[in-house]
Amino acid sequence: MRPRFELAEGDRVAPGQVVFRDRARAEIAFVSPVAGVVSDIAYGPRKTLSACIVTTDDSAPGDAGGSAPGDDDPAAIRATLLERGFWPAFRTRPFGRMPAPADRPDAIFVNTAQTGPQAPDPRLILAPQTEAFHHGVTVLTRLTEGEVFVCQPPCAPLGPQNDRIRHASFSGSRAAGLASTHIDRLFPIRLGRRVWTIDVQDVAAIGHLFLTGRFHADRVISVTGPGSDQTRLIRTSPGAKIADICGPLDGPALSGDATSGKRAAFLGRFDTQITLLPPAKPTKRTWFRHAAKATHAAIPTAALDTALALDILAVPMLRALSLGDSEMAERLGCLALVEEDVATLTRRCTSGADYGALLRGVLNDLERDAP
Repeated sequence: MRPRFELAEGDRVAPGQVVFRDRARAEIAFVSPVAGVVSDIAYGPRKTLSACIVTTDDSAPGDAGGSAPGDDDPAAIRATLLERGFWPAFRTRPFGRMPAPADRPDAIFVNTAQTGPQAPDPRLILAPQTEAFHHGVTVLTRLTEGEVFVCQPPCAPLGPQNDRIRHASFSGSRAAGLASTHIDRLFPIRLGRRVWTIDVQDVAAIGHLFLTGRFHADRVISVTGPGSDQTRLIRTSPGAKIADICGPLDGPALSGDATSGKRAAFLGRFDTQITLLPPAKPTKRTWFRHAAKATHAAIPTAALDTALALDILAVPMLRALSLGDSEMAERLGCLALVEEDVATLTRRCTSGADYGALLRGVLNDLERDAP
């Protein structure tokens, strides 16, 4: 994405204030989750945004608020979500992209079934903001003519009762918490069908906005892992600096769980967990070990056969992604997948390939060729 900034380095910013917009789609605004000062703007290759850092400042202005926006007119709701920075919370299937401003989904999936190791319990998160979550789910029904699926742990319905709101329970392994699993079981992707996904805490924040007129971006995350003394739940902001959350670190930190998390300095947009790893033990790197690691082959094993949660043949998919064969990958069902769905495949495969990156390359090719 190439940004068009509305603020410059050194400017003060309030929570929910627009910092920049998508240059190609100016309706999509990106806002600051906190009050502070824009302290750094860095660009990457071809003028793509590398980092925009807001340093919190107690003397910066807070959210002035205002009257609650209307929640009956679908066009007005869409305009509010675009302008107040909530549009990037949605992801599409297929392709795992932020939807275009004019897109209309056939269904929306709200994911409250977090099954990752030590992931925060959504019931605990929603306890103090039940009304906001219920209102947020109701607002989502205005964006689609189809159903809104609330995917949750086995318990009483977490969302409101409505003929267009459907609750579904998932439990078990980590795969039960993946949005792709929910979609595959309840509303499978097929040609011409569009589905959006969104996290439970983003829905509560949307409900808070439409109830009060105030921007609320705080989210609860868990800090866990073998490098942590105990699992902690912490209230923070999207994109927060991990070192500020966890304090001095002895080892590396992953934004996300141990399976799909990435080493990062900042909390990922869709991550609700930080996994702390123990310090790496020093190893003597020999020429033989380096050469052996570089020549590993992908060997079909029983572990690979069960690496994908969906009814997709894992080994043929592995080969199609490795070769960049987008036509075969599409026939095998790659349009139902995004990067986190193949994280287990990356861990179990002996080749050392990053199948998330390979999948993204194939999805990009298919998206360019899509009508």
